[in-house]
Amino acid sequence: MPDLKTLQESMSKLSLDALAVVEDTATPMAEKRTRLDKIEADIKTYSDQIADEKYLVEARKKYAVEMGMTADPAPIGDPITVPAASITGANAKSLGQLLTESPVFEAIVKGGNVGGTQFSTGGIEMKATLTSTAAGGITGSGLAQPTVLPGILSLLFQPLTVADLMPSGVASSALVRYLKETVATNAAAAVAEGAAKPESTLNFAAVDEPVRKIATWLKVTDEMFEDVPALRSYIDARLLLFVRIQEEAQLLTGSGVAPNITGFLNRAGLTAAEPLGANTAPDAIYRELTKVRVASFLDPTGIVIHPTNWQTVRLSKDANNQYYGGGPFTAAYGNAGGQAPDMLWGKVVVSTTAMTLGTALVGAFATAAQVFRRGGLVVEATNSNEDDFKTNLVMIRAEERLALAVYRPAAFGTVTGLL
Repeated sequence: MPDLKTLQESMSKLSLDALAVVEDTATPMAEKRTRLDKIEADIKTYSDQIADEKYLVEARKKYAVEMGMTADPAPIGDPITVPAASITGANAKSLGQLLTESPVFEAIVKGGNVGGTQFSTGGIEMKATLTSTAAGGITGSGLAQPTVLPGILSLLFQPLTVADLMPSGVASSALVRYLKETVATNAAAAVAEGAAKPESTLNFAAVDEPVRKIATWLKVTDEMFEDVPALRSYIDARLLLFVRIQEEAQLLTGSGVAPNITGFLNRAGLTAAEPLGANTAPDAIYRELTKVRVASFLDPTGIVIHPTNWQTVRLSKDANNQYYGGGPFTAAYGNAGGQAPDMLWGKVVVSTTAMTLGTALVGAFATAAQVFRRGGLVVEATNSNEDDFKTNLVMIRAEERLALAVYRPAAFGTVTGLL
């Protein structure tokens, strides 16, 4: 078999030949297809041979290092791509774990680069007295073994968010379509013997919800990339948080103008809002709960409110300075025991800064809406961007695609003018 360089040069030549066929305006389309099919088959053959050769190069490099020999340099392939992964469940791996356990990450830690050809065998050069400290250069190198604590620290789950109020679905394309009943005329009535029966009517309309993307990126140095615990923390605690924060803002206040999704507060057909007026905040919220029940025939399951407005509700007291929602150390009003959870009128309360200040959203989240995700959360990393290789930087990108389906807009309504 030819060497790797020869194979890659041959594959590049075939790609140029294919491009020339595509751009040849004098050749009939049928002939173009025939020639391109032949070139594609040859490219596939070279691609398989290149993959085999890369495998042999890596194997030779590995065993040469283990024998104390010098490994032949070989290019390291594509940027790291961490596939979509579940971030829930007792046995789920974190995004950082998935990234740092990938083959290309291991190559970078050993001294390689993504998209380049440099590779270091990692030999120890003794220029001074060796010690077992980090300054001595051998901690973690295999000469000084660390103390490994038993067990694994489990992942921490985020507090309840707006998305957690709704069921989750999987989108199989860039559009989520569902049928919505637009007219339902019930003409059922008591009928005399032999008389004509009245006709009821049902009309439907298709509703399309586009799948939108939320993404962000950051750069880290090669030194941080080599520090596995720090990198794992960086990805899990920062990138994931950034994407989830924007997700929550989109679900609530997204404008619907591409590339934004249409959030709850900008949906047409919501039940009429209840102004605070002379009501207390809890009274106004209960009035809106009743409006939603009457308009949609569904019972609301949650309340979303800004932390500042929830503070006003939570700290409200009676004439005897007793907290209606329970004091700092007591349960709900008039009851003994531990502190009550965030509940109002028996509904779960989600307090988030993504909610518009002065407004509360109530609705049947569990039955009248759903979040659809396409592919989950994806993390990719590369140092082949701009001059990152020259400056020893690695770019890490996180993104997700989702859509919000609201089956019954009347099952949601707002309370305005909260203090």
